[in-house]
Amino acid sequence: MTQTEYDVSILIPSYKPDWFAQCLDSCLAQSVSVREIIVSDDCPTDEIKRITDSRLSDPRVRYIRNSPSLGLAANYLQLAREAKGRWLKFFDDDDIMHPDCIARLMHHADDSVSLVIGGCRMIKEDGRIEEKREPLHPATNGLDYFLKTYPRVPITLFSRMLVRNDVMQELLADNIPPRMISLDELVGLRACLVGDVAWEPDMVCDHRDFSGGYSRNVEPDVLIDDLAYVTNPYESAVRKQLAAPRALRGWRTVMVRKYARGVITKFIWQKDHSGLFTFLTKLRERFGMVLATRCAASPRLIIKFIKSCFK
Repeated sequence: MTQTEYDVSILIPSYKPDWFAQCLDSCLAQSVSVREIIVSDDCPTDEIKRITDSRLSDPRVRYIRNSPSLGLAANYLQLAREAKGRWLKFFDDDDIMHPDCIARLMHHADDSVSLVIGGCRMIKEDGRIEEKREPLHPATNGLDYFLKTYPRVPITLFSRMLVRNDVMQELLADNIPPRMISLDELVGLRACLVGDVAWEPDMVCDHRDFSGGYSRNVEPDVLIDDLAYVTNPYESAVRKQLAAPRALRGWRTVMVRKYARGVITKFIWQKDHSGLFTFLTKLRERFGMVLATRCAASPRLIIKFIKSCFK
């Protein structure tokens, strides 16, 4: 029987060879066929290349070596430029795709949908496994998700997302910070602005949730630039007049405040008061004194800061 084939590009921004073979093999072992599997190699050694070369007998596999390395966000964006499929499946180099991942996600991929999100098993460093599920409807209007649901139920983890290629092609025209942490959220939010969001409740992948990853970055410049995941879709929605300006400004304020308070908490936990004040200064420069003050003026954060000074 001929295997079903979908117009999907699986895109793997690779850097860590530790689990890469398992990752790539799980992509090759899907219950349905895809158009292509592209590996973009940022690894300083030849290990990713060696593993990929041993699987190049599959005509769907294509390998790109980056010299010098691009960095995580830039590597994702390069893959989007190379992809030919109508749908894009970004996949982290240490994650595992369940055999029916593509089939389950593509089951929801009709013409009205721009983004599909699946369930995900989170593998912790101590071996614990947690299932990541959200209380979402099977299909949600994208703009409603953007304005009402996203601040409570954010879209995270590329490995469980399927996004329409035209979303990425439009995004590539913008100036995206090359060291972004929250590129997955930026892509998800931009997708919400052009179509509906569909939810697949079953687990479609395993994600390694380990400490020391790039998402733990505490460089103030990187953390400020990362707020492009809020400002970029906000500006796109304003340009396209997708909602009332007041509603969009309110959304932007909520999102900046939520992100900034998370960053402030991170600095307090690490007792990095210098980094905290640098971040707050940059926040004021980027968003103004009023919003920066609203971000920091939380009684809970103030109490945490005071306690950190005496520990």
